Amino acid sequence: MTEPPQRLTAIARLVAAATARAWLVAALGALLAVAAIGYVVTHFSINTNTDALLSPDLPYRQSEAAFAKLFPQSDTQVVVVIDGKTPELAEEAAAGLAAKLSSQPDMFPSVQRPDGGPFWAQEALLFAPTSAVQSVHDKIIAGAPFLGPMAADPSLRGVMSSLSTALSGVNAGQTPLASISAPMTKLGDALDTLEAGKPTTFSWLEMVTGKPDPSQLRKLVLVNPKLDFAALEPGAKASQAIRDAATSLGFDAAHGVSVRLTGPVPLQDEEFGTLAERALPITIVAVAAIILMLWMAVRSPKIIISILVTTLVGLASAAALGLMIYGTFNVISIAFIPLFVGLGIDFGIQLSVRYRAEHQPGEAWRDALIDAGQAMGRPLALAASAIAAGFLAFAPTAYHGVSQLGVIAGAGMLIALALNLTLLPALILILKPTPAEPKPPATEITRLDDIILGNRRRVVTVSVCIAVVCAALMPLLHFDFNPIHLRSPKTESVSTLFDLFSDPNVAPDTLEALRPNLAAADTLAAKVRQLPEVSGARTLSYFVPPDQPAKLALLSDASNLVDFTLNPIMTSPAPGDGEVVQSLAATASSLRQAAAGADPASAGQARRLADVLTKLATGTPELRAKASALLIPPLNTMLDQMRSALAAQPITLQSLPPELSSQWVTADGRARVSIAPKGDANNNVVLGHFIDAVGAIAPDATGTPIGIREGGRTVVAAFLEAGVLSFVAITGLLFLVLRRVRDVAITMAPIVLTGLLTLGSCVVIGQPLNFANIIALPLLFGIGVAFHIYFVMSWRSGGSHLLTSSLARAVFFSALTTATGFGSLWLSSHPGTASMGKLLMISLVWTLVSALIFQPALMGAPPKTAEADAA
Repeated sequence: MTEPPQRLTAIARLVAAATARAWLVAALGALLAVAAIGYVVTHFSINTNTDALLSPDLPYRQSEAAFAKLFPQSDTQVVVVIDGKTPELAEEAAAGLAAKLSSQPDMFPSVQRPDGGPFWAQEALLFAPTSAVQSVHDKIIAGAPFLGPMAADPSLRGVMSSLSTALSGVNAGQTPLASISAPMTKLGDALDTLEAGKPTTFSWLEMVTGKPDPSQLRKLVLVNPKLDFAALEPGAKASQAIRDAATSLGFDAAHGVSVRLTGPVPLQDEEFGTLAERALPITIVAVAAIILMLWMAVRSPKIIISILVTTLVGLASAAALGLMIYGTFNVISIAFIPLFVGLGIDFGIQLSVRYRAEHQPGEAWRDALIDAGQAMGRPLALAASAIAAGFLAFAPTAYHGVSQLGVIAGAGMLIALALNLTLLPALILILKPTPAEPKPPATEITRLDDIILGNRRRVVTVSVCIAVVCAALMPLLHFDFNPIHLRSPKTESVSTLFDLFSDPNVAPDTLEALRPNLAAADTLAAKVRQLPEVSGARTLSYFVPPDQPAKLALLSDASNLVDFTLNPIMTSPAPGDGEVVQSLAATASSLRQAAAGADPASAGQARRLADVLTKLATGTPELRAKASALLIPPLNTMLDQMRSALAAQPITLQSLPPELSSQWVTADGRARVSIAPKGDANNNVVLGHFIDAVGAIAPDATGTPIGIREGGRTVVAAFLEAGVLSFVAITGLLFLVLRRVRDVAITMAPIVLTGLLTLGSCVVIGQPLNFANIIALPLLFGIGVAFHIYFVMSWRSGGSHLLTSSLARAVFFSALTTATGFGSLWLSSHPGTASMGKLLMISLVWTLVSALIFQPALMGAPPKTAEADAA
């Protein structure tokens, strides 16, 4: 039995005390775990509001808040995008859904229709070109004879009456059958499809006025719901309520309508859904990989159990401490979990591998544990302190999410250190794992060690040259500040947003500027419209359309001519089924009569429609009810829209609806300018040029594009600030402990090399940094610091040929444990999380290269004044 060292370090004495009362320490560990888990379960809270991640004191955030306070309607949380196969269906769905949601003010305090409602129903044509209004005028007048009978009798009988009226002129020889070719074809197609039992739609507006503009087929409803930020998906209930409302109203694909959700809330909610999509298989892979690597490192189930239990107790304790400090986690600070697990397991592997090396057959377990504490205690303490200092450097940054992460992870490192020096040795002593059979290092490792030490200058020179190349690549590294690129394009909210980006009638990413009055706002709008990066700029004046007299004259003329047609003095009562059957049969007969002397094409259309109407007449009442449901609701919608459009009135700034004016001018006269980008707003280069161009004219502009870019810059600045503070703090700590400039340089140089190799690799493979993968850098930095401290401390104590030592084995398997465990994130269907897994794998590979190749070559033979034990 090997006697314990006579002069034990403080940490070795701590291990000795813990193992002397192993059962008591284990019991205290169990109590700590129970208390921590109990506290976490009863106090767990997560604030998923991403707006809270960045300091509200940032200038651009203050500008956003000031603008949102003046124009709260502009801060839309949910955008409901409604696409109809016909203009009537789109309008019916938007109007019906908006009314349904407005009836639930507790859940939906604000519901707006930016492209609908009474104002737009009456005045929309005034915003069209005069030529388009002339075209509508002509088509309404031409269709008046066809519309009259239907307006007086809006039923299936009225439709047949209208068609029969037109056919009477054909049969009298007054007009050719080809003049009603379009109505015959469209009615025949729709009713034939209906009789075949297939879904179909019908548009009277399209039949009267021609092919609709794409803007008529898409409507928007803007909703600001009540959100629950205590839930992982704050808007889930509201989004489901919107979908349920649409379903209850029959607005779905089967009825010719699609209802999709996008906007900040659905985007964030579906992002959490994507994160959870493969959570179970990723967790299984990660846990299995960690256990496999632990097995390869320590070759003992009992030690693996001890390490995992210690890590879980520490994780629960760190979580409880985080909740005590902040009361809630945010979506970034919750990332302390992988940080703690990765580094906590590393501490356990380092101590356990050294214990396995110290524990010879026949030697007491406690003595071997004390020897391991004597050898690894100081390196572990220095590594944990350095990592904690690095994490705590994030505390003063403006990126509150990472600031909280730094505090929790920094405190967690000290918790992990304490537990790995007390609870872990106690558990190992209780479980008494079988001593490992001593094995000489593999021949390949010995040969590699000899090659590295025998070619130190070459290894260092090559490493420095590679570092220089990577440093030269740094200007090509960029931070992708657009959070939409981190989300899966397969989700509804993202695909819908991309759809809106390509829609020239909708501008999701506008810049907003404020001017003292409307005249100043119009002047600014005129200036920015000249920029090639701008597609348009709106002020309140936009809602006073040009050339109104000519358009109003056309609409007034049409109204006078079709007034009695659209607004009959009397309307017929709803017909019975027998009357409908009679009208269908009579119209079919008229069609066959008209076909007798018509041109072949028109005759074929007439006979086909006659056959369809005959089937409808001889069919069931349910079939005729379906035909009525197909034709009459869009007829009523079209007639209402036509009546409203023909009642257009002159628009002035004073006549605009107050709810519209308040969205553009404040009560004290300040006016808003909304500026839309030209090109693909999802392209960072396009967005950047747009921001810069507008900013040169309106430096006070605010809005989503600026928030996206400035948020990215804030994150980068926070990491740079924390990186500098970490480097200074860790360097200072190393100077305090190592007391030699050369030793500190040997410790820090491999860390710098790892960072350059990692970032250089990102440039080569085209992987930008982003909001997600940048969170991996603290973990990588912490592991790198720990590994290099272990090697330098061992080297200072007289260690040589470190690649053949148990320390190198511990470092190798610790890195593999973290790489395989957290590299499994690469499997995620969430692009941001997958990029984090990719960056972790890349960096851990370079961490191993730096630790196992570059650092031994850099250190060389141990110093002559090597410290023995605790010297």
